[in-house]
Amino acid sequence: GLAGLGIHHYNFASGTALKGIGGISLMSRFRCRGNNVSTFHAPPSSTSAGDALACRRRVAWGVILAAGTLVPWIVAMLVARELLPGSVALTNQIFAVALIATYVGVWAVAIVVSRNSRVMGLRAAATTLTMVAVLLILELPAGLKWVHWTIVFRSWLGEGVDYGTAYVLDKELGFRRIPNLRWTARPTSDIEQAYGLPRSLRHTITFTYDRWGYRNPTELQRADVVLIGDSYVEGWYVSDEQTVASRLAARLGRPVANLGVAGYGTMQELRVLQGDALRRSPRVVVWFFFEGNDLYDDQHFENTLLATAPRAEDGTPHPEGFARDHGWARRSFVLNAFRLIRRVSHPVVPNRAPYWALLSRPGESAERIYFFDYAGVPWTEFEEERWGKAKISFEKGIGLARDHGIALLLVYIPIKFRVYREVIQLPLGSPLHQWNAWAALPGKFSEFCAAASVACLNLTDPFQRAVRDGVAVYPLTDTHLSPEGNALAAEEIDARIRKLGWVP
Repeated sequence: GLAGLGIHHYNFASGTALKGIGGISLMSRFRCRGNNVSTFHAPPSSTSAGDALACRRRVAWGVILAAGTLVPWIVAMLVARELLPGSVALTNQIFAVALIATYVGVWAVAIVVSRNSRVMGLRAAATTLTMVAVLLILELPAGLKWVHWTIVFRSWLGEGVDYGTAYVLDKELGFRRIPNLRWTARPTSDIEQAYGLPRSLRHTITFTYDRWGYRNPTELQRADVVLIGDSYVEGWYVSDEQTVASRLAARLGRPVANLGVAGYGTMQELRVLQGDALRRSPRVVVWFFFEGNDLYDDQHFENTLLATAPRAEDGTPHPEGFARDHGWARRSFVLNAFRLIRRVSHPVVPNRAPYWALLSRPGESAERIYFFDYAGVPWTEFEEERWGKAKISFEKGIGLARDHGIALLLVYIPIKFRVYREVIQLPLGSPLHQWNAWAALPGKFSEFCAAASVACLNLTDPFQRAVRDGVAVYPLTDTHLSPEGNALAAEEIDARIRKLGWVP
């Protein structure tokens, strides 16, 4: 690929062009023998000692420069494999330096070994300016918000619609999914996407959204059961037929509407209950609470409501997450190309996700299982305040459901680390040793349910039992529920609402 840059070396006496890196070294070899080489097959003539010495110096400098370009690559490989002290987070920065150093080094070698360094320098400058111009042309549409290169790259790679950008703005909810969107692909997991790991999903999955932007393969204007929540309800990393809503509908033999949207917190979910849920006249509403980020999603939504800028032309506020996923860092061609190069280079310079442990299953060798750092965040007064506001949303929703004669079940979804903590082996020096999943929050959730006289279901215990039995409740490389995890959640909800007599 470097030779393909078009580095040409000319024998101006004969007009013969030697092309590519191999041509440079070959020309240097013949030039060190003589000045009057007319063809490759003709024997070289004698040369003066001065010309030979100058030639050897050029070759020596070329070798030194070429070797110098290898240094950052060696450092990047050693750091990526944790063989040098320092954070693996430096790998990407060192890799970027290595890319630039290689490009500069190739041209430096070409200039040094060339007998006409001025001409070669002009070629280097012209090629560099051309490349910069091309990159600017590709980057300009992203800067003007005409092109979102993340979406383009995912389409090229067969990864489907970008999960973080498939939204439209909404006056009441801040954002919702694109209506009538449908795609089938083999996407990366959330951890793979965050840290550039190779794609591990072996089969394609299908995402289908109805005309309201909810993940329902069919239009459901009425439903006996409605599910409300975030990405765990919407069903990230599983296909349409594998979501908890689809599994529950199959178990009940009744229509179940999936009104979960990734990124929603309890405040947005309350608005979903007030609007789209009630319009479907359900018997039962199942409201999911994910302990990992729902409190923070509420904070983001509050910030959205309070924000004065930027806003859409119709006055719709731009949500924080919406702005982040549509920001320049996500739209950029250069950054997306770099992320792709890092994924391709993984076998040589590995990408590393920092939060992992070893999971042993019966009859299988230990595998790496990855986590996000939800459990590394301490419970502070801020989280306590956010939990207080979440309870207010729940109280309003409980009152609304009772006013309409609807049975309401609150479901607690635990973070992955809480479920797997007792069955994984932590490596020495791992930051996971310092993690302490919010020990008090499950108790606070149960206390609230008792005080509000509302039915609740904590999925932590059934998930932990299943994991001990070897069930992969969560995928190894994703923080959301696996197909088995969705099926287990549907089973537990089915058992609870039948026991309560809510569904004949």
